[in-house]
Amino acid sequence: KMPDKSENPMRAIRVEKLVLNISVGESGDRLTRAAKVLEQLTEQQPVFSKARLTIRSFSVRRHEKIACHVTVRGEKAEGILERGLEIKEYEL
Repeated sequence: KMPDKSENPMRAIRVEKLVLNISVGESGDRLTRAAKVLEQLTEQQPVFSKARLTIRSFSVRRHEKIACHVTVRGEKAEGILERGLEIKEYEL
């Protein structure tokens, strides 16, 4: 007889980390506002990502800050995910 599948610990859903990213595509006021949004959501300081190379058609220069992200782990990550899914009525 096969053992019950629900008893297998590897079938349990677990959240190791949650990475929230906002890519603005430009530095300045919009990027600062995006950073504030992430800080309000997570109560953590966001990290800024820089452009790898210059793209003239997007008017982005190399090493210019164009995005920000936050990594959240543990209980806090589950809480944020729960709040986000609640807004979307648990539909992905």
